[in-house]
Amino acid sequence: MRFLSLLTLLCLLGFSVSAQQVYPTDYFDWPLRLPVSLSASFGEIRPNHFHSGLDLRIGGKIGEPVYAPADGYVSRINVSPWGGGKVLYITHSNGYRTVYMHLNDFCGEIGRWVRNYQYSHRTFQFDVELGDDTIHVTRGQLIAHAGNTGGSGGPHLHYEIRYAHNDQPINPLYFGVNYSDAIPPTIRNVKVYPADALSTVEGRHAAVALKETKRGKKPVTIRHDTVRVEGRCYVGIYATDVSEPSTGKNGVERIELFVDDKLFYTYSVPTFLFEDTRVVNSLIDYSEYQRSREYYLLTRQLRGPQNTQSKAQSDGGILNFPDGGLHKLRYVVRDYKGNKAEQVFFIRATRGETEETASTDFVENVDVVGEPITYYKKWQFVRPGFYVNMDENTVYDNDYVTYACGQRSGYLSPTHSLMLQRHPLPPHKSFKVFIAEPPCAEVLKSKMVVVCIEGKRRTACATRRIDGWLEATTRAFGTFAVTLDTVAPQLKPLNFTSGKAFVGTELRSKLTDDLSGLQAYHCFVNGQWVLSEYDGKTTTLTTDVRAALEKGRNEVRYEVYDVVGNRKEWKFTIVR
Repeated sequence: MRFLSLLTLLCLLGFSVSAQQVYPTDYFDWPLRLPVSLSASFGEIRPNHFHSGLDLRIGGKIGEPVYAPADGYVSRINVSPWGGGKVLYITHSNGYRTVYMHLNDFCGEIGRWVRNYQYSHRTFQFDVELGDDTIHVTRGQLIAHAGNTGGSGGPHLHYEIRYAHNDQPINPLYFGVNYSDAIPPTIRNVKVYPADALSTVEGRHAAVALKETKRGKKPVTIRHDTVRVEGRCYVGIYATDVSEPSTGKNGVERIELFVDDKLFYTYSVPTFLFEDTRVVNSLIDYSEYQRSREYYLLTRQLRGPQNTQSKAQSDGGILNFPDGGLHKLRYVVRDYKGNKAEQVFFIRATRGETEETASTDFVENVDVVGEPITYYKKWQFVRPGFYVNMDENTVYDNDYVTYACGQRSGYLSPTHSLMLQRHPLPPHKSFKVFIAEPPCAEVLKSKMVVVCIEGKRRTACATRRIDGWLEATTRAFGTFAVTLDTVAPQLKPLNFTSGKAFVGTELRSKLTDDLSGLQAYHCFVNGQWVLSEYDGKTTTLTTDVRAALEKGRNEVRYEVYDVVGNRKEWKFTIVR
């Protein structure tokens, strides 16, 4: 009773209690003057990460005012063509920091500071931390306008609350957000997976969904409420949530699985550390997510880099029913408002011989090939002309790495392929591959780039030359090889023509690079540097020339560089 009384008192005093942590519920105002409408929730599954904030709808239009939710100071400003785009960080005296991403512009003193920095450093892109004596803001002050910059998929405000001392994000809903939501989550499907090579589900060594659609001339949907399993298994659930009046597939707040009415598994993301965010890949059916973007959260727990989001009560999330009986499983899924959805199904266990044979070491009763890698140890792999260095906890469990060396046209070096066998997931950390520097003319050596080939996609790795080797940093397994990047970036005017009259306010161009990526871009109008903004998702370069163009003929010159130093220049005559 004393504990319950304490919780009640804290709530009355304006604190939210979640995940054994107390948060103030009356300190922060809402940053928008719009009703709360979430297009994405905190902790949602995203490619290689958890979503670290709330995505707030702004009516589909750029320019919605954003206000400081409390007094504080601007502690960091990050402007980038990718990721969060234009990002503002405000640190508050209560130990928290608020973050605003995909902004269209900064207002007042913040906007003037940004423009002065960009012009004094001749750069659009920058990331700078500021002291507590540079820019102060007050509660309710206009600080920015919401937009669609960086990797945004449409106009919205991405809003975060973090601990100021370590930038750990926390669900902003815990800080007293008032919004309406009476819609329960949706359990879209559940799958049962065989846990090892000797286990089967419905007689197959493959996952079986409770709702399966058989393709053919007339697709047929088959629904199971009882699944037959021989040996060991684990289960996964795909569930989403909707917040009024949003129509999107948001993430859920909490998932629980009860087996024979005993809690077996829980999942919740009240907070997380950025250095752990890639662990999301080990929590889901990764291959299914790559194929369909449907994320099945698995009860199976790998032993490598850990997390606090997903927890199995026993046996690493693996179910084993040696009694050969019928067992009840019940999923309970909740959203932040406590709305609940449930799914009950049954597993009929068939007596098998796999109870004692499944090993938690390397070999799980299946023939494997390749070099063993232990998740908690550093790993080095050496072959002629190629070697790899990985830190501990780069992979999520003990595994085997297969290696193949080959030749492909268009590359200076042999190709070197690395693939994980047991758990083919992306690495948790970046690692380094080294390829012997191939013969090449001295003038071209600075243009050599290591690329990672994954299917039809080819990605340039950060590459540097060291004592006859090319060192590349990568966050992917795949095929690695050395190629040359001798092609300069390309610029194509979109709304202007050299020598003709121009009546607009912004020059827009398409700016692309074929491999190593853009390093720098500059625009000069009549010899004076003018700020150009680059949008990475549309590859559009925009230059505001309202103050720069003079009446009559103007010379506009662009200089663009890629990462390996290829440079190209364009000159245009703009008539005003």
